[in-house]
This record gives sequence, structure tokens and C-alpha cells, in this order.
Amino acid sequence: MKLYHLLYLCLILAAVIIIFPSPFQSGFESAAVSTFSLAGDSLVRMNQDTMAISSYSYALGYDENNTKLMEKKGECLYRQGDYLEAVEVYSLASELDPDNPAYHVGKGRALLMAGDQGGAETSFNDALIRDPTDPDALRTRAVALLSQGRYQEAIVDLDVLVAADPENAEFRMYRGDAYMFITMQHDAGMRSMKGADQIMSSGGEHARLASTAYQKASEDYMKAMELNPLLTPAVATRMMAQAENQVETFGMILTSL
Repeated sequence: MKLYHLLYLCLILAAVIIIFPSPFQSGFESAAVSTFSLAGDSLVRMNQDTMAISSYSYALGYDENNTKLMEKKGECLYRQGDYLEAVEVYSLASELDPDNPAYHVGKGRALLMAGDQGGAETSFNDALIRDPTDPDALRTRAVALLSQGRYQEAIVDLDVLVAADPENAEFRMYRGDAYMFITMQHDAGMRSMKGADQIMSSGGEHARLASTAYQKASEDYMKAMELNPLLTPAVATRMMAQAENQVETFGMILTSL
């Protein structure tokens, strides 16, 4: 059905609902919800999120507790960058259906983009209480932990994801990122050391940990590129930059001995 046909039908239904009294009202309201929702779905496929939000809002006007419609509206708001409005929509959906982890995840993603990392983590935790293996909750929490520099905690979530879906290139790349960040931390530790005594006492441990983390990062990166060759440019850039950084770090250490 063409989009303008759907919109025209929506207008007809709206007029009929206003004109006809009960008992016909409930049937027309149900039809209106379906039609406005269908129109919203069509608008989403056409990348018309603003109009889709209006359609879903009209549908919610006839079925205000429909959490599936709220989820669709929340996703449109999220894509448009209206994160705080998306939080409000997902919050209501999670209150009405608290056992559905998707609504907690949606709220957490919006909070994360709005800059509320603590609130986002709480929402992801709420989702994982409902389903400890929910991939969306684990992935988004891992990304949030990475952004906070909590790399080991992120690896715990990513280990679960990779174990459940070892052929997922994205999970492999994110875990590679976590190990690469750990490598960079140990490189920074080596760079900060002063004098031969400190280098001899702590440098070896930093070097060992950096080497181990870099090896794990490389393994995940290589697997990610094998699973999805489109990731090759981004992953190769990461690996080359860190390899050059490590050469520079060891060069600095050698000159200070």
C-alpha cells in the first residue's frame, strides 16, 4: 500500500471515530491503532522519523499503554538525537512491562548518549537481572564500560558474548579494543618510569602485561577481520598505531638506561 493511501485511511478513520459513538468506538480505535502504527512503520522505512513519531503518537493516543508502540517511538527519538525524550518513553515502557529487558536497554542507550553513564549502567544492569545473557544489554554495557576506562569489566561481558556467538565480528573487535586499551595503559606506565632502578623493578612486569594484552588484542582483531573483511581498514589502523607506539616506548626506555 502506498504511503499516501495509508495517511488518507488514517484521516478517514479519525473522522469516523469522532462521528460514531459506542459500541462501535472500540473497534474503530483498534483499527486506528493498527493503521497509525503501520503508517509509522512505513515512514521509518523511508527514513522519515519525525513523521513516524507523529504516527506512533497518534496510535498511542488510542492505546496509551501499548509498550511496543512506545519502543518504536523511542527508537525514532533515539535516531533523531532526542535522547532525553527517548528516555522518558522507554522509562514508561519499562514501568508498564518491567520484565522485558529491551525497554531497559533502550533507556540505557539513550541515557548513555545523553551523558548519564551511571544511569545507563543501572538500566543495563536492570535488563541483565531479567535476562543475564541478553546480548543487547551485554553489548551496550560493555561499550559503556569501555567509555569509562573499565576495560577488565568490559572484557567480562564481552567474554560472555563471544562464548555465545563466536562468529560475531563486532564482539571480537570490541574485546580487541579492550585489550588494546590495557596495552596502552601499560605502555603509559613504562613511559612514566624514571631511572634505571625503577625500570628494572617495574618495567619487566609492565612489558609482560602489555605484551600479553597486545597478543590477545591481535588475536581478536585478526578473527574480527576474518569474520567481516569490511572491518579490516579500521582494525589494521588500530594495530599499526599501537605497534608503532610500543616501538617508541621501548626506545625511550632503552635510552634512559
